[in-house]
Amino acid sequence: MPTPVGHSLSGAVIYALTTKSENLVTSWRWGVTCMLAAALADVDFLPAMFGDLNLANSVHRYLTHTLLFAVVVGLAALGILKVLGKPRPIRNSAVLFSCLVAHIFLDLLGKDFRPPIGVPFLWPFVRRSFKLPVQIFPSLLKDTYAEIVSFHNVGVVAVEVLMLGGLFGIVVGVKKWRGARGRGNQPGSHRGHGKEERSAAVSDLSL
Repeated sequence: MPTPVGHSLSGAVIYALTTKSENLVTSWRWGVTCMLAAALADVDFLPAMFGDLNLANSVHRYLTHTLLFAVVVGLAALGILKVLGKPRPIRNSAVLFSCLVAHIFLDLLGKDFRPPIGVPFLWPFVRRSFKLPVQIFPSLLKDTYAEIVSFHNVGVVAVEVLMLGGLFGIVVGVKKWRGARGRGNQPGSHRGHGKEERSAAVSDLSL
């Protein structure tokens, strides 16, 4: 299954897809928020940070890896955005909801050898785990702290960076290209080019 690095990058991809090309840099705080939302489901692994790796592994990929959790967080985000008076709260909370759903989808695409295999994303309505037949993300070792910092896991992160970081780069590049093309096709830009051409012609004649 993907690491928090891979999940965060999926949030960056969603941010790039849902943000205008001219705002990709200036809205970087919103981009960071999307990245954090995409990795939020792995908060259930926090016990490992306090020295209880067995507990972290036993609760990982349960409650926080469900559509119910995504809905609850999305509704909470909607309420917070409205209280803060932020613009387009429904649209932005939907973006955060999409980041949470993307986390589940990526986990469904990851190799998993630890029972229960898969993700119970329909819990509590359906009490079983699901997994897609195609796994494109390598398995993550996390039975011991030594495994967590192993070269194998470093390779897992590298694969995620190449795949999801590359996808982010492609999305940003395409949006920047389309934005520049759109600005070049605006009527005002043509008039500006015409003035420049006439000025150049006058200069040539004066010579």
